[in-house]
Amino acid sequence: MMTLDHYYDQLHDLIYQIPSSKHGWETFAKQLLQVLNASYVHIQAIDFRYQVVSFSNGVGPLPLENYANAELAYLRLPIESDPRWGKFLETDRQGWYQCHSHVSEEFVQQSELYQKILLPIHCRYVATHTLFHTEDVCVFWSVSTSEQRLPLQDHELKFLDQLTPHLQNVIAKQGQHFEFSADHIVGCGLIDRLVQPIILLNLAGQVVHCNYAARQFLQMYEYLKMENQKLVFNSPQQQQFLQYLYDIENAFRYDQSRVDELQEQHVYFEFNTHQKISIMISVLASDKEKSFFGIRPLVMLKFYPSNAKLDIQLSEHELNLFYQLSKREVEVCQLFVNGLRFQDIAQSTNTTLSTVRTYFKKIFIKTNCTSQVELMKLLIGMSL
Repeated sequence: MMTLDHYYDQLHDLIYQIPSSKHGWETFAKQLLQVLNASYVHIQAIDFRYQVVSFSNGVGPLPLENYANAELAYLRLPIESDPRWGKFLETDRQGWYQCHSHVSEEFVQQSELYQKILLPIHCRYVATHTLFHTEDVCVFWSVSTSEQRLPLQDHELKFLDQLTPHLQNVIAKQGQHFEFSADHIVGCGLIDRLVQPIILLNLAGQVVHCNYAARQFLQMYEYLKMENQKLVFNSPQQQQFLQYLYDIENAFRYDQSRVDELQEQHVYFEFNTHQKISIMISVLASDKEKSFFGIRPLVMLKFYPSNAKLDIQLSEHELNLFYQLSKREVEVCQLFVNGLRFQDIAQSTNTTLSTVRTYFKKIFIKTNCTSQVELMKLLIGMSL
């Protein structure tokens, strides 16, 4: 019978392939699952500024939909609903945290967290170790095992101790992906100077940034408020709005083919006959960020009252001078920066959706932009 040390070199090499391969983490995790006969190998991050999971990617032997349902349900829970966090995050704790040290069988039997989310994917026991910890974020990895498998033993944890420093080296170099940051995606300095009401939101529904125009805008609507760092709608609009965020997260994490479809959504809310608004929901993630496993992107909300008119003006002369955009391409940019979707732009310009996509391909080439997010940032900057 082979000892665990026999697998060390193979797992060590797989760790250092994680940054260069889109499926590097999955390949490493699957091999470790087999070596330890485990149920789940997981990397997560907590953003302390928002007290929410900001990053999550796990791998297990069950079909993907089992983990998709469990993880999406778990990500909607507040951190305080999981009793393991308190013990794991104790400042004087060192080494591996194991949940069976304080989570009793009686609690497991009565807990919806375990009964509805963890046990169906065979995650009864977990061993967790910090990868890096800053004032703003804690990143850690976990190995979960089933009731039948029982917790990891001391010799197994010692084997994982040999791998952990190498995983720390790899993950620490990608630290910017593990926390919610508005600055590196859009630039809060830009949106703060706009008269367009704009809110940046994470997919847990928490406000990451809100410009002055948005704060003024929210005061106009008694059915739409910002409370405890969350955007709160009047019911039933709240459930409708959260469903949009859920669909985006589901697509981003488990069905990348739908990301483009949900990249921009124009939604309408009618609170009463006098208060109506429309919101453009745009996913803020570059192509590079989309390829990074486990990231939870931000979304940008642009608000329009029902009678809103275009209020961001672009200079045709400047766009032609600096980027050689044609008059029609400038018109397309003008509509885009004011929140219109591709199909709305097609209708406004009396063209087809295919033609609008062709315009954008040309605009991307001329402006050296690789995504709608980059183009939006460029256009907003030029409008100031």
